[in-house]
Amino acid sequence: MFTSILEALRREYQTRRWARFSFWVAAYGVALWLVDRFTSGAPGLLWFLFWITFIPVVVYYLIRLVRLFKQRVLWRLRWRLLVTYAFIAFVPIVLIVVLVGFGAFIINGQFAAFLVASNLRDHFDQLRQLNRAVVYEARLSHDKTPQTLLDDLRTFYVTQLREHQASYPGLEITVRLGSLERAYRLDGTPLAKTVSVPRWFKQGEFAGIVVDEEQIALRAIDRGQTPVGELTVILSQAFTPELLDLVGEGIGPVGVFVPREENPTAAQPPASGSHVQINTPQGVTELTIGSRTLQLPPAGNLLDWRVYGATALEPISWNAASEERMAVPTLLYASSRILTLNRQLLAALGDLSSAAVFLFLALSVILLLIEVFALIIGIRLTRSMTTAVDRLHKATEHVKAGDFSYRISLPAHDQLSALGEAFDTMTASVERLLRESEEKSRLESELEIAREVQTRLFPQHPPQVSGLELYGVCNPARVVSGDYYDFLILGENQVGLVLGDISGKGISAALLMAAIQSALHAQFYDGRSSAGVAPAAPISSGEIIRRLNNQLFESTPREKYATFFYGAYNVATRQLTYTNAGHLPPFFFHQGKVDRLEAGGTVVGLFGNMTYDQAVVELAPGDTLFAFTDGVTEPENIYGEEFGEARLLEVVQEALGAPPEMLVEEVCRRVSDWTGRPELQDDMTVVVARAIP
Repeated sequence: MFTSILEALRREYQTRRWARFSFWVAAYGVALWLVDRFTSGAPGLLWFLFWITFIPVVVYYLIRLVRLFKQRVLWRLRWRLLVTYAFIAFVPIVLIVVLVGFGAFIINGQFAAFLVASNLRDHFDQLRQLNRAVVYEARLSHDKTPQTLLDDLRTFYVTQLREHQASYPGLEITVRLGSLERAYRLDGTPLAKTVSVPRWFKQGEFAGIVVDEEQIALRAIDRGQTPVGELTVILSQAFTPELLDLVGEGIGPVGVFVPREENPTAAQPPASGSHVQINTPQGVTELTIGSRTLQLPPAGNLLDWRVYGATALEPISWNAASEERMAVPTLLYASSRILTLNRQLLAALGDLSSAAVFLFLALSVILLLIEVFALIIGIRLTRSMTTAVDRLHKATEHVKAGDFSYRISLPAHDQLSALGEAFDTMTASVERLLRESEEKSRLESELEIAREVQTRLFPQHPPQVSGLELYGVCNPARVVSGDYYDFLILGENQVGLVLGDISGKGISAALLMAAIQSALHAQFYDGRSSAGVAPAAPISSGEIIRRLNNQLFESTPREKYATFFYGAYNVATRQLTYTNAGHLPPFFFHQGKVDRLEAGGTVVGLFGNMTYDQAVVELAPGDTLFAFTDGVTEPENIYGEEFGEARLLEVVQEALGAPPEMLVEEVCRRVSDWTGRPELQDDMTVVVARAIP
């Protein structure tokens, strides 16, 4: 195989200018690569020259590849229809599936971000409600002094909300009453710095996401009158990994990305262990916060992809002069799994979620069955069309070759099959007309021509082989014979012995005999040898018969077959490697004994894909191989008794010491004497091979 590829490349180089140009472009590219590999590098101009020459080469061979595809693949109607269906049906389906998958990826990712954003909104709504409750209770308070009211509020936060600390990680509380203010955490730890009231805050309450210096946080502010003065309560919960763990629970990892203009005077380093990364490229400070403990849910199946989603938070600048949102978007991003998100989506149905899943699966199965059913119908319709076209094409090839006996044999179920039936009627009419008009006038001349041609197909004289005497003869019962024998020179040290008997008699058998002779010679001819055949040592006798069987099976009517004997004699080893394909086993006279060469298999041309065995015998000087057809053993006398193999063996043993020509002549004479008639009942063919010193 490698040798054949090299030979094809050599022919390509010799016959095409573009092939030679491509070769030198490739060599030039390899040289540049070696320069880059082992030196400081080739100049860019040289690489530019390579690419402007390499691209046309690629285009040229792509065009040739497309042409080859059209000639070899799209020539057949079946493949052309399949390619058409692929573009019309399968390609859109694939594109739709890709689009649906991409849409599912985007929609589920955005759904994950929506769930996280909803959890975040619920959280600052809770802060708003908490502020409302505290201010309302402060209005109803009976405390006489601002100090007492502030102490009561601190006690409320520390004691009443202690068990909810996990729901408010990092919550900071700033309370102002008149000129007094206090700031502390939910656990009561005092804070050194209070949260100031923004200048833009005029209304009674506010809750949302804000950016304050180096921090993004949830803030809720409420203001109301109390018996001891105006009360302002500010709840501030910074975006921390713990808060993101809380809002992303049951979904997946969550993060926040805050771009903003750099403020060198207000920039503060993040607290230790806060999982906050601050990178300061020129003019921009990036604040990235990610959840700490959340992990991506495990995949339920191969289609349970990881999805990503993001949503804009649009925080308000806390220290701005007016209530305005940041110019660049702050992103809240999340990742999750499709099945995890679908379970949360279907959770709203409660017990009906399983019914929805079942309905979806049932609909998917139904649609899949419809698709399979449509595919089967399409294949059957395609096969019905292409089968008719293929048979019509094959029939036209037979007609073009002169075989008007070939029939398509298609029932007329549709327009194409009706065309096949009309074609059969037409060829039958043509065949009948030709037979009637030519049978009488040309039969004799054609038979004579056939006889002359067939005579030339047989060996004109036995080849001269060192250490082996060869002789063969074919006596046809009619003008032409259905028997075949041959001697093939397979090189300096090998000779092939061939004997075959084609089923039937007359012209049809002779034509099949010629086809077998041509097919057998084609097994060895390589297109270059002036001697006629090339050495065939690499091909076993069993393989030769197997190929011949397949060719006859595919190219001849099913009732046509042949018995066949093929042997390859090696002069150097004095060994005969043979295969007997259903033929009468030849006699092998060896050291005073008679063996029958039976190894092989069934007849050729009757069954497809058959395998054949082979065997080896050694010919010592004086050993004789006597091969014959059934025309020697089956002739009957006037009493209907066949000559038989036993009588043939006696005749051969009696004349075994004579030269091969006299041995064959004696056998033919004894058979003719047995029948008592000068004409032959069947083709009589004999091949003799005798080993000599």
